[in-house]
Amino acid sequence: MGAGMAGQAQEGRRPVGMVGDVRDAPAGQENDLDTIELARFAVAEHSRKTNAAVEFERLVKVRRQVVAGTMHYFTVEVKEGGAKKLYEAKVWEKPWENFKQLQGFEPVAAA
Repeated sequence: MGAGMAGQAQEGRRPVGMVGDVRDAPAGQENDLDTIELARFAVAEHSRKTNAAVEFERLVKVRRQVVAGTMHYFTVEVKEGGAKKLYEAKVWEKPWENFKQLQGFEPVAAA
């Protein structure tokens, strides 16, 4: 560990960009087909688990966190009962195990 890292550790701060940090995905990820497929999975799983009629409309924002795999944080626009709404979805993925699991699906609080 270099002197700069040791100084940060002593002060109790982690350097920016450490493994485990939730980070914005690179620009354009909301248009990536694999990412959209994963966001569609989140909406479909939520619909299945809650027996709700929720339809994917578009992916608004993508953030990621490296864990044992990747935790994807999506802001998705859906159509629910004819109205468009925003939700925050959290999907855990381990592609080498062909594993994906919906961890959370909550409405975005109005500002």
